[in-house]
Parts: sequence; structure tokens; C-alpha cells
Amino acid sequence: MSTQRSLQSLIDRATATLIAKTGQHNPAIDAIACAIAGVSYGQYGYQDQLFRELNPETASEPWLYLHAERHDVPRLLPAFARGPVQFEQLDGVVEIIKGTLLVDATGNQYQTIETQYSNEAVEVIALVSGVSGNLPNGAILTLSKGISGINPDNVLCLGFTGGSNIEDIEHWRQRICTAFNQSQEVGRREDYENWALSAHSDVDFAWALDNTPERGMVQVYIGARENDPTLSFDIVSIVQTFIDKERLAGCHPVVGLPTHKAIDVEIQNVQDEQIRADIIVALQDLFKDKMGQRDESVNPPKQVSITPTEIVLAIAPITSNYIVKQPTEEQFISDDEIHILGEVTWTPLT
Repeated sequence: MSTQRSLQSLIDRATATLIAKTGQHNPAIDAIACAIAGVSYGQYGYQDQLFRELNPETASEPWLYLHAERHDVPRLLPAFARGPVQFEQLDGVVEIIKGTLLVDATGNQYQTIETQYSNEAVEVIALVSGVSGNLPNGAILTLSKGISGINPDNVLCLGFTGGSNIEDIEHWRQRICTAFNQSQEVGRREDYENWALSAHSDVDFAWALDNTPERGMVQVYIGARENDPTLSFDIVSIVQTFIDKERLAGCHPVVGLPTHKAIDVEIQNVQDEQIRADIIVALQDLFKDKMGQRDESVNPPKQVSITPTEIVLAIAPITSNYIVKQPTEEQFISDDEIHILGEVTWTPLT
């Protein structure tokens, strides 16, 4: 709890004390009271700052590095995206030398990792770290400098992955707090959820089911807050390994991905394309907020539902000229499922 007192309350306290001690109340007393209160205010502020910095829940970023070092929870650094490309040959096989530069449509640069021939896929790596370097299969890149016998404007990306930004500070803070409280984690359901969140920066939510699918087992579901919240099997393996290292003997956790339950939405009387785009963003935000949420008021906790009213309220700030035709009923999901936004259908007013 904060120990900071308001400056005015300290002035009032000092003034009252001086009046009681001297029996005087004049401008000099007021000036001395302000000086005393100013010193006290600085001391309270410093004390309050120390209190915040000594706890990872409220520490500033520089102090988080200190807490992280003490508890062996380094911040996950940004990573470079990489993957294969296929060059279009104009006249026979050409040697693609190491360091050949490529550029995507947004200006991100990549370079080849090894010298290879153009009749096979060539591995490249992004020159700048971050998620912006990830590209889907089928994206087109261009050569920064032409190569004889190669089409410079049609280099096919076969899928770039692995690019990530530096770990979000609040996600990192959560992992540090988990390590800070490690001595209190004994294998309760919420402990498995904390371990899953601590295992990898891409894990945004997790929930655990006791004695599932069999007695003595714990099923842990993980995901990311995107409309398609599927994590890779590599991340699932990392989380599984982390929990196996932390768990108590006798419990057998199984980490997996939840089943997607797509909710289709039908909206009537919206013709403007920009309004439609804004509505889709609002609906995606609604579904993201719901992902991984559990109703803790019941025992055992249950996955939260999505209601037609919530969908209406998500759209309301964007436009008032609309009608939500579907869904008309509350959308429930089972313990191993997660809501995702399905197809959004636009229909005219009839």
C-alpha cells in the first residue's frame, strides 16, 4: 500500500504542531511549516518509490531487470524471421550467392544465408528483428540488385516464421512475479496456468482442468489473443517441458490447444465498406477479450459465453443503423473449446 501523504495534509500537520508548541500563528510559522512539510513530502515520496521498486508487481522497467536477474527470468529478446524462397529462373540454373538482398512489399529486407543454386529453395533471414519480418507462403519479394538469369520482381516466399518483438513488459513482469512467488506454487490449478504463461512470451492465456482426461492428470490449454489463436506445436512442446520441470511428482500435466468454436455473425443494413471494416475490428476485439476467460464464481470454473447483447454493444459505438440477425442465442462452449469470430455476413434491410 502506498505511504505517500498529500503535501497539504503535511503542511496542515506541521502548522498545527508549531502553533501548539509556540502559541503563535503568523507568516513565519506558515513558512516554517511549508519547509518542514516539503522535506517530509520528499521522504514519503522516496519511501513510496522504494516500496514500489522492491516488488516486481509495481517495479519500473530498470528495476525489473534486477528482479529478473535475481530470479533467473531474462527478458525474451527479439528474434529474426527466416524461411525459404524460390527464385524464378529465366534461362537455366543460376548460382545465388550468400548475402543476396531481397525486399518485401513493405520494405523489409532479407538476405540469403548460404550460397545455393536457383533450382532449389534458398534459405533467407530478415535483417531486422520483429514480427514484421514474418511473411505468409505466397508473398512476393524483389531483388535489391538484379541477378542475370533471375526474374528480379518475382521471388516467391515459402513462408517466413520465427520473427518476434522484444517481450512485452507486462508479460515479462508476470513471469517475474511467478518466479518471485515460486515457493508458494505447489501444483494447484492456477499454478499450472501461471507456469504455462511463464513458459513462452507467445502464450497470452491458459487454463487448467484438474483430473482431466483421467484422475491424476491435468489438462492445460494455451493460446494467443488473435482471431486464430493457434500456437505452434514447438511452443506447445516448450510449455510442456517447462511445466514438467516445475510440477510436483505424482501429477501428470498434458499441454494442448483448445478446439475452436467459430461464431458466425449476420449483420443487416450496413452498406459502407469502412463501417463494415470497423465493425469487424470491434468484433475481433470482443472475441480476443473473451479468450481464455473463466467464470470463477462457479466451482469448477467454466468458460465464459458470448451473448447477442455483447455483440450489439461492441458494434453500437460505430454505427446505430444496423441489426444483428445472428446469433440470436447465447453461445456456450465446453471446457476444451474457445470462441473465435467466424464468417461475418452482410445482408440488406428487407
